[in-house]
Amino acid sequence: MTSPRTPDDPALEVAGARRRLHDRQVLGGVDLVVPRGALVAVAGPNGAGKSSLMRAIGGRLALDAGSIRIAGDDAALARRAGRLGVVPQDVALQPHLTVRENLRLWGTLAGTPRQEVAARIEAGLAWTGLADRARSRVETLSGGMRRRVNLLAGMLHRPALLLLDEPTVGVDADARERIYTLLRELCAQGMGVLLATHELEEAGQHCDTVIVLDAGRVVAAGARADLLTAHGAHDGEVVVVPASADAAGALRAEGFAPSSDGEWVSAAGAVDLATLERRLAGRGVEVAELRLRRPTLTGVVARVIAAYRERAS
Repeated sequence: MTSPRTPDDPALEVAGARRRLHDRQVLGGVDLVVPRGALVAVAGPNGAGKSSLMRAIGGRLALDAGSIRIAGDDAALARRAGRLGVVPQDVALQPHLTVRENLRLWGTLAGTPRQEVAARIEAGLAWTGLADRARSRVETLSGGMRRRVNLLAGMLHRPALLLLDEPTVGVDADARERIYTLLRELCAQGMGVLLATHELEEAGQHCDTVIVLDAGRVVAAGARADLLTAHGAHDGEVVVVPASADAAGALRAEGFAPSSDGEWVSAAGAVDLATLERRLAGRGVEVAELRLRRPTLTGVVARVIAAYRERAS
């Protein structure tokens, strides 16, 4: 027998979520909570389990074990009751319809009370700064405007939990800031927001919590400042770009983890770059670039994942 819902129930609670697909574990016992009014990001490399987790919450992937509750209810019941909103990465709008026509369509399909649809659309258009584009066909809008319409379409029915997949992909910096401003305003109204993203620095700047997945498991979670401190990046990072691709073993032996674009990163500590370069040369590593940089969430996540994989091997 399940407990009755209360106003204190989190927007989302995932407990022990497990699923195997084609002999591969895509979710390996995921636990996470999105409190009401919180903005939470799920990050990790391709294949980490982000999409599988979002699909399971949205009801498109059944679990082998574990549970998902939305606003205190079993997820299936909550979805039927309209407590979940979904904003996909691919803009789910009809390009030949106007903004208002799209919102009327998606708001009605999501279960917005028919007598309230028109008023919610007008309020939403004003909130997103799109009132003057209400009669424009979606195909004529900029990428940032389409993202805002997409967001509005996913929350007109006022869900308790909003899921977003890469909500700022393909838009410029100003549009990204505007989208996050809108998301923070939704959180201020008590909505819980969970987004999947590859944009780690952006997520760390804007989100209350960043949850890092790898191989279907949570390997780290916390606010940006806490993650930087916990994983030794508060003093900055050392970045090495080797001149050849066969330096992986030597770099790992020196405590570096692969990041992106050929970069390897390590917590800075009290490192002396000249000494480090000589030590790497002694290991046969020719260095194309060696520098210090401010601490980044990207570097922390790279090191956390590398450490997790080493322990698991």
